[in-house]
Amino acid sequence: MRNKPRTKTIIFVLGAIIFYALIWGMSNHFVRSEQRQQLVGLGSEYRSALTTKTVQTQTASWPADFSVQVVSLPTNQNSELAKIARNVADHNLVNSGTPFTKVQYQNKDYLLYLVSAPTSKKSQAVLLQPLRRVSQSYAAMWWSFSALYWLLVALFIWLASLRLRDQKRKLALMAANVQATGEQEEAEPILLTPDDPFFDLENRLKELHHFVTTELADAQLHEQGLRSLINNLPLGVMLLNQAGKVEIMNSSLGTILDVPVPEQQAADETYVDYVKTYALSRMIEHALREPQIKRHQRRDIQLVGDEGRFVEADVITLVGSPDHNEADVKVLVMLFDLTDIKQNEQMQLDFVANASHELRTPVTAISGYAETLLAGAKDDPQHSQEFLTTILEQAQHLEALIQDILQLSRADQEMPIRWQSVNLDQLLQHELQLADKEIKQQHLTVTVDSKHYHGPTLSDQLKLEEILKNLITNAVRYNVSGGKISTSLATDATQTTIIVSDTGIGLTTEDQTRIFERFYRVDQAHSRQQAGTGLGLAIVANLVDQLGGTITVQSQLGVGSTFTVKLPLNHVA
Repeated sequence: MRNKPRTKTIIFVLGAIIFYALIWGMSNHFVRSEQRQQLVGLGSEYRSALTTKTVQTQTASWPADFSVQVVSLPTNQNSELAKIARNVADHNLVNSGTPFTKVQYQNKDYLLYLVSAPTSKKSQAVLLQPLRRVSQSYAAMWWSFSALYWLLVALFIWLASLRLRDQKRKLALMAANVQATGEQEEAEPILLTPDDPFFDLENRLKELHHFVTTELADAQLHEQGLRSLINNLPLGVMLLNQAGKVEIMNSSLGTILDVPVPEQQAADETYVDYVKTYALSRMIEHALREPQIKRHQRRDIQLVGDEGRFVEADVITLVGSPDHNEADVKVLVMLFDLTDIKQNEQMQLDFVANASHELRTPVTAISGYAETLLAGAKDDPQHSQEFLTTILEQAQHLEALIQDILQLSRADQEMPIRWQSVNLDQLLQHELQLADKEIKQQHLTVTVDSKHYHGPTLSDQLKLEEILKNLITNAVRYNVSGGKISTSLATDATQTTIIVSDTGIGLTTEDQTRIFERFYRVDQAHSRQQAGTGLGLAIVANLVDQLGGTITVQSQLGVGSTFTVKLPLNHVA
């Protein structure tokens, strides 16, 4: 393609040379024809001059054009000229068919004419040496024509080269604009006149640039939206090509697999760089091994790792058309984290088992003492009174247990918050008064610090009452005789803080991580002695979560525990 202009130039130059050669040949033929006609006409002119006796007048102008020598025949002279003339006449070399002949005289070419006068038997031999041929009259014109011709040819080639260079420049700009369009860069404007041969092409390229730019922008928006959607999905997503290399992977997958996810995927990263669980790797391997089979594999898998996450793994082979190319096959891996669901299921199972166990204890005691009374113990006033007291205590414990289970059930249902103005200081004092009997029985000292509290607070009074009641009950129940309970309320620019501390039995590190689980007991014997249900702190944690807050515990075994509740500030002026 690059040699095409050069080839055209070569063809044009060859054509110009051939045309010049043709003109030169035709001109040369024309000059020779004119020359012959002139030479033939010289004899007729001379004969006419003899007839009209105007030889001197006719031939007066010839010396300017010819060198003339005349010999009268017959002659007896022995000069070289006379010999030449006699030889021509004797051999009849000049006649009506051949008006002249070429001869050599004094080492020069001459044209010899034999001319006889009509009224005389004598003749003359006229030798002419042409000093200026007919071609000389055309020489100047021919050189002028040649110079002008080749000047025009050179001018045409120069103009053609300029036009070719301009076309190359325009084509280069258009090519650069096409490349800029592909690279999503701004195209350089090209100013063309309507009569330019590239005018329509440039307009089409502008339309193409606008169309491609718009389509690429839309595609980028769609791609960004898709990637944003994938990155914000709660389930892990990984897209693999036929070679098992990762094309797309979202952050949720990295969280589930506990591996870092780079912002830009490396070209040589494969799924084995991220997937360490054999069961999941085997599912992916099956999909990659038989790409022609469109399949959907689904399994619940426990991942390898410290946390031991449970996931629902979906591995799907994506096949475009029936006549697809294996290189176009993709494998989609989706992981849905089932850890919380599994934990909730286990918690439900544990709750049912623990609830059954907790309910069985008082029911068994009530049933046993009732059978004992029916067996005759009722007739023994001392024992019957003791048994009935135990049955009452167990019934009360059973009632409290059922009440806590119902309370926890209502908390799980996330009942709507009834917003109202609540004075936490008054509410705390009220709950301490309700627990006053138990506090006095254990000779506990209670302090309340509310100087940093600025109420009232917009919240749900029933939920706050339940939170404070369970925290105070817990602080009393697990305290030591003669111990202390410290409570404080405080508000700042963002939250309300409730702190309840005791000097009780304290918690181990393991207990602190499980204290908010349902039916969890730090001291089974002490808990049963205090008639605890093991649901109080679970209820507190649930209610605090519903109010949008957090609860934490700091404890030391044998020293005591501090429970801190932080609720978002809903302040009423």
